[in-house]
Amino acid sequence: MWFPNAEVTINPALLVFLGIIVGTLGGFFGVGGGFLITGGLLVFGVPPLFAVGTGLTLVMGTSLINTLKHRSLGNVDFKLGLMMAAGSVPALYGAQQLNHQLEAAGIAGPVIRVLYVFFLSVLGTFILYDHWRVQNRSNTSSRGESKDGVSADGVGADGVRVDEVSTAGLARWIQRLNIGPRSIWLPGFGKVETVVSLPVSGVERISVFVPVLLGAGVGSFAGILGAGGAFILTPLLIYVVGIPTVVAIGTGLFQVILTGSVGTFFYALSDRVDPLMAVLMLAAAAIGAQLGTSATRVVQPSQIRFLFGVIVLTGGLAVGLEEIAQVTEIDVLSTVAAVVLLGIGGAMCLGIGVLMIKAKRKTHDLTSADD
Repeated sequence: MWFPNAEVTINPALLVFLGIIVGTLGGFFGVGGGFLITGGLLVFGVPPLFAVGTGLTLVMGTSLINTLKHRSLGNVDFKLGLMMAAGSVPALYGAQQLNHQLEAAGIAGPVIRVLYVFFLSVLGTFILYDHWRVQNRSNTSSRGESKDGVSADGVGADGVRVDEVSTAGLARWIQRLNIGPRSIWLPGFGKVETVVSLPVSGVERISVFVPVLLGAGVGSFAGILGAGGAFILTPLLIYVVGIPTVVAIGTGLFQVILTGSVGTFFYALSDRVDPLMAVLMLAAAAIGAQLGTSATRVVQPSQIRFLFGVIVLTGGLAVGLEEIAQVTEIDVLSTVAAVVLLGIGGAMCLGIGVLMIKAKRKTHDLTSADD
């Protein structure tokens, strides 16, 4: 099928399959799916900036669908999301300008692909390492408390709620940080305290400058890589800020709506979005989103994080193979990259469905035993 804006021919079945995968995994992992969308489009041969612009458009749509679902489950901290948006939205503009300079220099494609491979490889490796470390610590501990003073139910010794991750101590330190003035004056609001609580996230106190700076950093990467930034933001919220996994998922998606909307606007102005491609994938993503978001209610947070690490590494491997194919002109590597991305992504969706069925069956058996 010919897509006129991007000037590329792609089998629409591949785009539909990618859309279903992105919708399912986006709802399950709390990401807009930009690292899969843009990576997938690059693998399918879409020009780099069209892959970025179209990826951001689809990110916005899938995140809106998934956020509404997570909102109904009580997993969205809107207060935290708006604070991060104060930093991420301005950063997106600067990143978009940088991308245009890279395109003018003729190096946009290699730079975007190399950055993808680097960040996805580092992030995926850390997530899997953290999962192994926490599981090993849980298996060797005879008590309900870890070395970091985090109990089995994810509550620290000081009462701060965190997930059982290896960076629990770092998260508590970040929450106690005092950055900048303790209060600022805002027109129409007067004197406003800069240290706030986040009840939805279970955080008793945190400086507002922490999420603002976090949003600025994520927004910069999101604009360059053509993603909503949640594939970086969600792990940061879990491992650095200490937000519970399911709340980080919902809040990350809400943040992506804002960054995706602004990013889409900027790239649409420069005619770097293929709307036909975006609509086709969005329709498919809406179907997968129902499965992904529902699964977060019954699948353990540790399992969610482990699977997220696997899919992140998969995205990095696929984009890496595509970059090698571009450099060496070995076309078969592009085919291998597409098979790796869609094959493992599709298998992951089936795995999520199996975990969901097992969890519901276990709940049903426990309920029957109680009766």
